[in-house]
Amino acid sequence: MIKSDAQRERTVAQLGGFRQAIAKVDREMTGKRAAAVRGSYEGMIRQLEDELHEYDELKAGELALPNVERLDQIAPFIAKIRIAKGVSQTELARRLGISKQVISRYEETDYQTVAIARLQEILDAIGIKALVSLSA
Repeated sequence: MIKSDAQRERTVAQLGGFRQAIAKVDREMTGKRAAAVRGSYEGMIRQLEDELHEYDELKAGELALPNVERLDQIAPFIAKIRIAKGVSQTELARRLGISKQVISRYEETDYQTVAIARLQEILDAIGIKALVSLSA
């Protein structure tokens, strides 16, 4: 998942590289090997295009908040929510009084290692209210 504008730019560059690689395969290779290599590159292109599309939709504010049943299901959505709310990693770090590198580390692991109290602070900082109900 793309989590910043800088990552988006790198992804666009990677796409260009894969497209150039396909052109080179088409010029220099033939047969089954060429088809296999081309197919591999095309698969990577599709994946990167999907990631770009998802990021662009999030940047446009398009995100349906998930309905989760367990607290540990919230963490993977935090970066998506942050992006959809128009909050950069730098801005979130500023709001929390921590460095951008800490936010980047949190997002590298999809917030899986962050304490619940910190998750609540992060949700508060990006303007998301979490409603929790317990049942036995």
